[in-house]
Amino acid sequence: MTARLLIILTFLSSAFTWAETEAPVKEARWYQVNLTLFQQKPDTRLDESFTFTALPLDMADIVELKTNKPFTLANSGMNATLAFHHENANNRAFTEQTIDDDWAETMSKLDPVNQPILYNAQWQQPVYDQKHSLPIYIESSLQELGSAKLKGLFYLHVSRYLHSKIDLQFIPNNANSASDLISFQESRRMRSKEVHYIDHPLVGAIVRILPVEHPLEIKEDSAPLNDGQPAVDSALNVRL
Repeated sequence: MTARLLIILTFLSSAFTWAETEAPVKEARWYQVNLTLFQQKPDTRLDESFTFTALPLDMADIVELKTNKPFTLANSGMNATLAFHHENANNRAFTEQTIDDDWAETMSKLDPVNQPILYNAQWQQPVYDQKHSLPIYIESSLQELGSAKLKGLFYLHVSRYLHSKIDLQFIPNNANSASDLISFQESRRMRSKEVHYIDHPLVGAIVRILPVEHPLEIKEDSAPLNDGQPAVDSALNVRL
């Protein structure tokens, strides 16, 4: 009797957990994110010195953008958080997209010598409250002393307004080793459909957030990106 009751309670607990996580995914607001990070042009008029202080990045449950290609769970390297969103959003969550022409044109105005682009990406994602905000991992393709010149996390959450947070580690030109990092954080209230500029003497960030249709609402009009591929294992449906 006790064993049967335990089984029933376990089942009910699992069902409740599923319902608790399933609903937010289907009800979340969806946005397209454009994020460009670039190295600032040196300004000799500024007399600022920065200490090499590396603040740790919270790498738990990070999301790395996936390329727009078919994948299977076995070879994707996808963590459970990302797998959950792919399965419940027509495989469109956190998938890197081709940069929109208007954004590419704007970014082309940056000076490639004095303002080299460190990171430039476009993707769509569900946006939740701050508690369930999902950190997007950022890493520059530009190297410095054998390591990525810039890496960090980008957060987006919604309360009454949209809010973003960038948490970065940067290797400046005068670093003697890859461990000589400068860390900084910036939080900003955002308005959708507007371009936001986040300024720092060493790194600049340009961000645009556009509302888009929920992927599940357009499921019948377009085939899933992994059509014909094995479905992501439902057992990986864990917390947001």
